[in-house]
Amino acid sequence: MSVEQKPYPSQFEKVKAITDQLEAGIQALFESDKFKQYLKTLSKFHDYSLNNTILIAMQKPDATLVAGYTAWQKQFGRQVQKGENGIRILAPTPYKKKMEVEKTDPVTGEILTNPDGTSVKETKEVLMPAFKVVNVFDVSQTDGKPLPTLGVNELTGDVAQYEMIFEALKKACPVPMDFEQITGGAKGYFHTVENRIAIQEGMSQVQTVKTAIHEMTHQKLHSIDPTIKVDPLEPKLTRNHKEVEAESVAFTVCQHYGIDTGDYSFAYVAGWSHGKDTPELKASLDKIRKTASEMITEIDERLAALQKEYAWAHLTADDVKNIECIGSEYMPHSRMAEHTFSCEIVGEPMTLKLTVSQHDDGEGFTIHTEGKDIWDAMPESELRKLEPVLTSTVELHYWTSQVEKAETAEAVKEVTFGFMETENRGLSQEQCQKFWEAVEQKEAALSPPSALADLQAKKEKSEKEKSSKPKTKTSRKKTQKRKKEESR
Repeated sequence: MSVEQKPYPSQFEKVKAITDQLEAGIQALFESDKFKQYLKTLSKFHDYSLNNTILIAMQKPDATLVAGYTAWQKQFGRQVQKGENGIRILAPTPYKKKMEVEKTDPVTGEILTNPDGTSVKETKEVLMPAFKVVNVFDVSQTDGKPLPTLGVNELTGDVAQYEMIFEALKKACPVPMDFEQITGGAKGYFHTVENRIAIQEGMSQVQTVKTAIHEMTHQKLHSIDPTIKVDPLEPKLTRNHKEVEAESVAFTVCQHYGIDTGDYSFAYVAGWSHGKDTPELKASLDKIRKTASEMITEIDERLAALQKEYAWAHLTADDVKNIECIGSEYMPHSRMAEHTFSCEIVGEPMTLKLTVSQHDDGEGFTIHTEGKDIWDAMPESELRKLEPVLTSTVELHYWTSQVEKAETAEAVKEVTFGFMETENRGLSQEQCQKFWEAVEQKEAALSPPSALADLQAKKEKSEKEKSSKPKTKTSRKKTQKRKKEESR
């Protein structure tokens, strides 16, 4: 007996099933638990459309980072695990359709008519809106290359960097925000007349941060600007509606920074969870999403600036990275040498200068940067750690520049002899390796094509051996000795 197979659903049927699920999900969001899950998801997907954010929240509430199958492979170096079910969302797929429309005068825009008074028709291609179902996957459904983390997303629920976060909020807030003893039990308020925010003093760090964002939302969404004319037909929000909007944004922003305020926040949300039809709900959620996203962006920028200020106030030698010597000037009459470097300090590209001066009783140095001066910002102990790093970089620059200047293979050998015979260069193993790489590149440039091919094969073999077994000091000395003997 043959088994009757169910017909495979058409694209229209699949889209309709998802939109039906979407409509049901919107209604379900009125329940505080699901609304809470939505806002948690919203804080992680504030770049997704409202509809797709809801779909993701419904299908995988614990999702944190979502992308398509190919995007995980090409953009993140990760692979979707075998057997994982995709999260279905809607992607726009507009198509062109030929339709008969009324013809208009290209100059006046008026509809053209026939002698009998009927309108002239013409066939045009019209872009029709349409959607298709696509699958995306959460990071928890993939494995592979670790994802980079951004600094501010690592804040913990106990508000470990409370002082910096609160300072970022104050800087992001367009009106003054201060602590005071508030009578009547309120934890904070936005004064619409005096245009300022007050926060109850003495509260916990979590409550203080949450209240600050709550009042900042009132200022952003509900302040009254006397210069703007209000549409009399626009419905006025109730106080409860305003409070829920402010608390929902506060919850979303706090959740973004790892601060969970759900137990307090959703007492407000529960009072607004019933009696709204779908258009009003979607309008309100769009406002919450847009406001939270804008505030997160502003706070992130303020946090980044404060973190950079903090790093400069606690600068160490290790904060100076990607150091490259780009020039040296020797002044024998004044017994001074000035070396210029390109580098990054706290992630910012900078130019650094090391000046070394010879004295009868020894040697001195200064280190300066343009703009914000490292000499003033870094402690003396850290400057003394940085100086030998810069000096060794100058030494490497000298030897690699000598290699570059060599015009013959014999001249390159002379440079390598000098390099190996120089004692106490202070170069690291990595810097020595860079020198030998410069030598190999120069030798390749000076070699005939056949020798160049041999050198490339030798280099590939060396790199393969290097990846399988690290080179020791003893093997490095043997390599240098062998090169010296071969050159002789």
